[in-house]
Amino acid sequence: MTACSLFSYIAIVWMKMVPMQTIRSRVQLMKISALSLVFCGSVVNGNVSLRYLPVSFNQEIGATTPFFTAVFAYLMTLKREAWLTYVTLILVVTGVGEPSFHLFGFIVCVAATAARALKSVLQGILLSSEGEKLNSMNLLLYKAPIAVVLLLPATLYME
Repeated sequence: MTACSLFSYIAIVWMKMVPMQTIRSRVQLMKISALSLVFCGSVVNGNVSLRYLPVSFNQEIGATTPFFTAVFAYLMTLKREAWLTYVTLILVVTGVGEPSFHLFGFIVCVAATAARALKSVLQGILLSSEGEKLNSMNLLLYKAPIAVVLLLPATLYME
């Protein structure tokens, strides 16, 4: 995240790849902070789940991210998918199974997967909402330093 912050700053300020955008309101800053927090939750929970679950099972659960994305998109933006999409997602979710099951590992892995999906929805809102629209490079510029600050305690504790 530190490298993302640095490189996005270089790309915006020095290389002028996209125009610099400023944070326009406290609400926009809170949305970016929430996005960073959700991102950090997905990273921490994903790493913790690997302590309890095999990587293969972790990947199986991660394959359910589109299901959570569709649910969060509907709950937050009322965006509906085609009925065939929901049927397909049910098939993906019900295909998950693993003999080396650990309940805590499963819970944190599902939390990480849900957080990844929520991050996608929040990011989509910040990239497209008319009043607070940021381009992806500027969003990364503001999100990454917040994520560094939020991940630092977990990194120091876990690593």
